[in-house]
Amino acid sequence: MYRFVKFPPFLLIALSAFIGFSCSSGDDDEPVVADTTIATEFSEVNQKFEDLDNLTLAVLEESGLGARKTETNSPDFCASTEFVMDEANKTIVIDFGDGCVSPNGVSRKGKIMIKYSGNLLIPSANIVTTFDGYEVNGYKVEGTRTLTNIGLDLVSSTVTIAVKIENGKITWPDGGFVTINSNEVREVKLGSSGYEATITGTASGNSKEGSGYTAEITEALKLSQSCIESGVYNPTSGLIEFTYKSVKMTLDYGTGTCDKSATISYPGGVKEITFD
Repeated sequence: MYRFVKFPPFLLIALSAFIGFSCSSGDDDEPVVADTTIATEFSEVNQKFEDLDNLTLAVLEESGLGARKTETNSPDFCASTEFVMDEANKTIVIDFGDGCVSPNGVSRKGKIMIKYSGNLLIPSANIVTTFDGYEVNGYKVEGTRTLTNIGLDLVSSTVTIAVKIENGKITWPDGGFVTINSNEVREVKLGSSGYEATITGTASGNSKEGSGYTAEITEALKLSQSCIESGVYNPTSGLIEFTYKSVKMTLDYGTGTCDKSATISYPGGVKEITFD
């Protein structure tokens, strides 16, 4: 014989409300929509600064001490590019003038100004780069980028460099811009065929939309001089984790191939990205 338990009316009302809320809340939940544009924008910003580092290193490698002006055979520079070295004040100005196109097809204008304390292979040496109306392919570059030697291993021909960007800003041809402040550590291995770099660090700033972002390299990024000089400025491998609009997403550059593709993973999806 079954016995029916009689609930007080107020308890039945409360129970019904709870059951109704549980069912409806589950039905109304919507998957998180990830705005992955920050991954593309951030990579575009990094490309411009990687290109800058490549230019800076090329000039420093070929600058003879005591020379008033220096030349470089790098295909990144136009034939009309002027290099003015002031040994007394330890400065180098790279002047692209009102605009020119380099042999490798890159358009540049304005000036890159380098202040150095000494050869970057000397521990504690630093290089500070700033800009005066500098643009590359229509993107304006601003801010201060500082490279500091924090370690040298002669056995492995590896130099460890702290890289800091302060008040960094990249402005797109359409007027939109992304800001960045970052701190990285790079282990640069020098070799006969060029350098290879392993990068770790963090960054933060605002997107073109004006929303804040943070980025952390969770698996070291890999870069090579040969890949950069071929026109591919993004890493060949490594992971960056972004937090943007309260959503976490991971940018995966792959396993070592020099190409312009990457994969971004976010809650509920994966997206393939091809960089310009």
